[in-house]
Parts: sequence; structure tokens; C-alpha cells
Amino acid sequence: MSRSGQLPSPMRRARTSRLGFTLIEILVVVAMLAIILGLSAGRISAIIMRQRLNGAAVALSNDLQTAFTLAQRDRKPVTISFDTSTMELRVTDAASGTVMRQTSLSGYNLTASNVSLSRSSLNVYPAGLAGDSLSITLSATVGDASYSHRVRMTRGGLVQIK
Repeated sequence: MSRSGQLPSPMRRARTSRLGFTLIEILVVVAMLAIILGLSAGRISAIIMRQRLNGAAVALSNDLQTAFTLAQRDRKPVTISFDTSTMELRVTDAASGTVMRQTSLSGYNLTASNVSLSRSSLNVYPAGLAGDSLSITLSATVGDASYSHRVRMTRGGLVQIK
């Protein structure tokens, strides 16, 4: 070493030439990341679809419970109906047809083939009873896996997601 504390010039060159990454090292890391992302892409899309189905089931459940609340609060029958062309569940006043609540399933990327209902409409009466029970099944397939949620509503107003 010289008196100034600096390395002699051959050693200084060897040390400074090794400060960065080589092109080969960077390409190896990028290739490994691409392989990992490629393997996990299918799993990520399945998780996203499952979350969409969960969100849609919760939204439908909330609307069904709200229909019973509105019928009792306003002391008027309400109608629950599902329109497959617009993918919307509507809670309307049975007498006037005024829409009280409306939820679209198209925001959850669901189509008419993903939704099946036991009936397209039914009435909920102020006494807290519905004309019949209702079952809505939401399903989707991602790759080899299929997912489904069933929203059940009893005549007495009990709403469950299975």
C-alpha cells in the first residue's frame, strides 16, 4: 500500500471492475423470476375468481336480508327478482314497482351461465315471510378447478352462504 492509503493501481483495477453484475447474472435472475411467475399465474387467477364469487355471494346475501327489512319497515310487500339479461338482482316495491335496491353481478365478471336460480322472482311480505324459498348458485371454472357458492334464503328470512 502506498502512504496515501490507496491501493496500487493493478489491485485498484481488479477491485473496481467487479462492482456491478454481469449480463449473464442478470439474465439468470430474470429467467428464474419468469419461471416462478409462470408457475403461479394459474393459482393467482383461481384466487381472484374465488374472491369474485365470495363477493358476489355476500352482495346477494345482503340484498336478500335487506328485502325482509324493507318489507317490515315499510309494511308493504316487496318483490325480489333476478334479470338474467342485465345480471341484476332487484328488490322492488310490489305495488308500485319502485326499485328499492339493485345489485349487478356483471361487476364480478359473472355471466348468465355462471348463475342459476330456483326461481326468478318472489314476494316478501311485511309479516316477515316470503312466498317461497330461494336458492342462487354461483359457479365458475378456472383451468381444471371449479368453484361454486350457494346462497339460500328460507321463507322465514334466514339467508345462508354455502
